[in-house]
Amino acid sequence: MKREKLIEYRGKNSQAYMAKRYGVTQQAWCKWEQGESKPGVVIMKKIEADSGIPMEAIFFDVFNNQKKLKA
Repeated sequence: MKREKLIEYRGKNSQAYMAKRYGVTQQAWCKWEQGESKPGVVIMKKIEADSGIPMEAIFFDVFNNQKKLKA
């Protein structure tokens, strides 16, 4: 499940550029965008402060622990 708000925040910058800005690898940033992993709380708060987007909106899947009901 892609994190569209994180991708939107990155804009035209490369994943490598954003990764360097936050002190992680490009692979880590890519995994965050793909929803395969998540950053620590400190980095989440920094992204929130820099982007102006609440971390609960960017990392919605981390903060929404409700299980989806099957139809």
